[in-house]
Amino acid sequence: MTGFLFLTWPGAGNQVPEIGIAAALRAAGHRVTFAGYAAQAGRFESLGFAFRVLPHAQRRWPAQPPQDWMPALVDAVWACGGHLDDIPRLLADEPADVLVVDCLMFGALTAAERVGARTAVLVHSSPGALSPPGGPLERLLLPAVNEVRAAGGLTHLTRLWDAWTPFPTLCTSVRELDPPAQPLPAEFTFVGPVDEPSGPSGWTSPWPADDPRPLVVAGFSTGPAWDQASRVQRTLDALDDGCYRLLVTTGMVDPQRVRVPGDAAVVPFIPHGEVFPGASAVVTHAGHGTVATAMRHGVPVVGLPNPAADQPALAAHLAERGAGIALDGERATSAEIRAAVDKVLNDNGYRDAAATISAAIAAAPGAAGAADLLARLGAER
Repeated sequence: MTGFLFLTWPGAGNQVPEIGIAAALRAAGHRVTFAGYAAQAGRFESLGFAFRVLPHAQRRWPAQPPQDWMPALVDAVWACGGHLDDIPRLLADEPADVLVVDCLMFGALTAAERVGARTAVLVHSSPGALSPPGGPLERLLLPAVNEVRAAGGLTHLTRLWDAWTPFPTLCTSVRELDPPAQPLPAEFTFVGPVDEPSGPSGWTSPWPADDPRPLVVAGFSTGPAWDQASRVQRTLDALDDGCYRLLVTTGMVDPQRVRVPGDAAVVPFIPHGEVFPGASAVVTHAGHGTVATAMRHGVPVVGLPNPAADQPALAAHLAERGAGIALDGERATSAEIRAAVDKVLNDNGYRDAAATISAAIAAAPGAAGAADLLARLGAER
């Protein structure tokens, strides 16, 4: 049995593949512990995983939601000097054979490199969308990352990817979802999208089984950084004439904040894998997890990206491949959303392009393959 310690943070799409891979490792008989922030503990412990809070990093986590989350995340998570103290102490208290570190926790990677821990990096999105060399995330983060590396006695980086290259790097995506960027380092392995194991939600459709209308599913970010209420309401208003069965998952948005027209169904959350197989189109913020699940089932996407992270790049990439339409997530009108949904439903080329990506995802090794790669790393001596 190998002991794995996953280092995580309370984002949105990053936790799902971590849980999926950890569940596969546990099923194979390995010991898995998670470490991160207090807000995450309940989720991981409810799944039966041991969880440890990183105390120095936790003290930097905002006590109240800030006006701008980006500087807060840089300080508390992405380039957190507190990880230089937290990780060695954690390893002393919780010995592990392998660290599995979220790719955006650059302070934790600095600590792992400094102490020589056997480490793998988990890239939870397409690297060319999430952090392309010279891209907005790199411009935001690189100076702060280099400050932490200097404090840890490590060399200066010229690009964020170079923090990953000392370690084997698993990417829970496929090349077909990766926008063109500089050639990826040899250490990268695409394992394909990974879902979080879940049982049936118990949700039942409010529409008759013989309802012939196409099903449109809309779901937006569950991360803390963006208020998705406008995207939810504009989508509801776009599809309010009863031509479609419309299912909206509101995530962090209180359903009481939105006006629900006609017979649309509005719920906080349903596992995407439960409803996407029957969908004809997906309207989304274009985060990697939602995009990957839509593509897995060959469903074209209308993207309303938030102006950060991987979302604008993924929405644009799907549009370039012909598997979706990218709109301005902040400004697109309900009329524009409606026109885009009509277009992806009435032009079979969008579904054909999505089917091509679906085939690539089906051929990827997935959670079991990722767990096998990590287990082999743990067996190395």
